[in-house]
Amino acid sequence: MIIDIVGAGALGLLYGGKLLLTGNQVRFWTRTTAQADLLNHDGVTLVERGKEIHILPDQIHVKPISELTDTWKNTPGEWLLLMVKQTGIDDFIHEISPLQDHMLNIACFQNGMGHLEKLHAAMPNSLLCSAVTTEGAKRSQRQVTRAGAGETRLGNHNTHIEASISIEEKGIFTLSRVLEQAGFDCTVSNEIDKLIYRKLLINAVINPLTALWRIPNGELITTEERKRLMRQLYEEVLLVYSERGICMDQDMWDQLILVCRSTATNTSSMLADVLAGRGTEVGSINGHIVRMAQKSGLTAPTHELLLHLIEGMQPEGVN
Repeated sequence: MIIDIVGAGALGLLYGGKLLLTGNQVRFWTRTTAQADLLNHDGVTLVERGKEIHILPDQIHVKPISELTDTWKNTPGEWLLLMVKQTGIDDFIHEISPLQDHMLNIACFQNGMGHLEKLHAAMPNSLLCSAVTTEGAKRSQRQVTRAGAGETRLGNHNTHIEASISIEEKGIFTLSRVLEQAGFDCTVSNEIDKLIYRKLLINAVINPLTALWRIPNGELITTEERKRLMRQLYEEVLLVYSERGICMDQDMWDQLILVCRSTATNTSSMLADVLAGRGTEVGSINGHIVRMAQKSGLTAPTHELLLHLIEGMQPEGVN
């Protein structure tokens, strides 16, 4: 299978590297030529359970995303795994605009919400697959370390596309099997929307607080003061969800605490972005909660405050 990976960060290299090692033809697409040149020169090393797997430069195909459309027109890929952050969605849409009339199979791995609507408007003929994953990876120069095995769930976003449901589902199930063969716990879910809202809730509580306090995830639950603010954010989300008919599990608070424990040493993506002086995904995470509340005639004051605080850090970051 020909698989295009857009976004050669830690997660993109993890998925792409393992797919490559199981016999798939993988093409990586980077934001800049310099990033592509570095990977083409050095290759990448995957580290999993203490074992190192070296992917040599002659095994890897990396080009800047500006060359994706010409390559795809000549040799179409079967799936495109979109691994860029929310902040890179507009640039991706701009680069891929020459393919707007084509039908691509795109699996979207973004945190937060809003990207699927943008992508559908820009690529109306394409199949959009939502991907929710708890996989984690850390990148250090040419090395990517898998931070324990997580779960990946896929679901069909395009209930309105003019193609038979069976054809769409067949393609998603095929991608799921390929990811399973590559060593990922991957299944297709008919409750993907619930999983997306669950992840949005978790990210909306953990990410901004770790970014503000500059602490790993596990430090959030070490004091009652921190847990009280977590609970306040959590309750605001549940109120908005309830008003909009979105149901969460009864033990959702316990699940949130468990995520903090199981990812105790992890640096959240929002904290990493703030420390590096990059734009964050706060607008598509906490900002989305605020917008959902407003549409329902409610407020989410704690989320709105965190939204402004995090946005106020950009682009300088925190030393």
